[in-house]
Amino acid sequence: MEPRPPQEAAHPDRTGPGSAPARRRPLGLRTLRGFVRNALRARCTTNRVMEPLVATYHVTSYCNLNCTYCEDFGLDRNRHMRRALLPLPQAKHVVRVLRTGVENLILTGGETLLHPGIEDLVAYAARLRFRSISLITNGVLLPERERVLPHLSRLVISLDSLDPEAWDRVLAARSGTAARIIATVERYARLQRVHGYRLVVNCVVMPDTVAAAHEVLRFCVAHGVGFSMSPQGLDDQPHAGLVASPAYRALVREVMRHKRAGADVVGSAVYLEHMLSFAEFQCYPTVNVRVLQNGDLVYPCRPIADRRDGRGGVAASLLEFERLADAFAAAVRRYGAPPEGCRSCFQQCFAEPSLLISHPLRALAEVARYHAPA
Repeated sequence: MEPRPPQEAAHPDRTGPGSAPARRRPLGLRTLRGFVRNALRARCTTNRVMEPLVATYHVTSYCNLNCTYCEDFGLDRNRHMRRALLPLPQAKHVVRVLRTGVENLILTGGETLLHPGIEDLVAYAARLRFRSISLITNGVLLPERERVLPHLSRLVISLDSLDPEAWDRVLAARSGTAARIIATVERYARLQRVHGYRLVVNCVVMPDTVAAAHEVLRFCVAHGVGFSMSPQGLDDQPHAGLVASPAYRALVREVMRHKRAGADVVGSAVYLEHMLSFAEFQCYPTVNVRVLQNGDLVYPCRPIADRRDGRGGVAASLLEFERLADAFAAAVRRYGAPPEGCRSCFQQCFAEPSLLISHPLRALAEVARYHAPA
């Protein structure tokens, strides 16, 4: 029999129709203590195994779009993965194990909303009292899956261009798909007040879409939506066409100006500065643990695990554990510490927490800035 999750009262950050916008949740004490321990470990020791502070669970590797820049997922790439979904009781077990180790959960894919039990899974995670629950989606199925909304802290929808025809080509989708997604973003921007989540748009920037990213940024500011940007990558490295692009650097500077002016920009100042140069940094990937759709814990991160060089891989299935700490310890015993000086990727999910651990005072200032409007 499945254990009963902790009982909880109505979430104090939820808002009803006509109320104030969703409040930003304060940083949890567990996360804050873990961050301080990680920062001290990085500064005072040579141990590169950092305490997990957030978990990213790929509930499915299947996607209903074929974005041209996507290196991992897509309708043509992983069609067979649709059959590998965990049944809902096992997916709940994975989430329950993650809750024993972290208080921040990111649900992603593939396309997250393709999981047939996603609404029940998100509701279950909310009953487990995760401090923050983020869900990443392309938005196509969101009107059919609205029951996820009241349980989310953050809803992330991909939006790369406001030109429907141009974006349809990037999506490799039938005509009209991009227009539907743009309308979806506008609709769920308005519903932030109703359900209490924070809507964030994630814009993938390619060498030939920098101008489009400027437009998306201005759209987000006008609609009260968080803006996040992801530079296109090739083989887990930033696209060479962006590294050498003055137009790309001008975009990053514009994002930084909006952030200083108080706009809802996702990304710390230290990370945005990093995006200007893509300078070397010490990565601490275990801060954000990754779990695949079958429940496998990937260590220390997917890029290293995919190399199959003995430095990382799948070391544990969370279906065989009750505590994340035990599964994580098994992975460390098998593969050891992450590589020294590793820069195997540049994406925000790994680069930003690593940079913040290396600059703890700037990290704490960022927390204070983030919560000041609340």
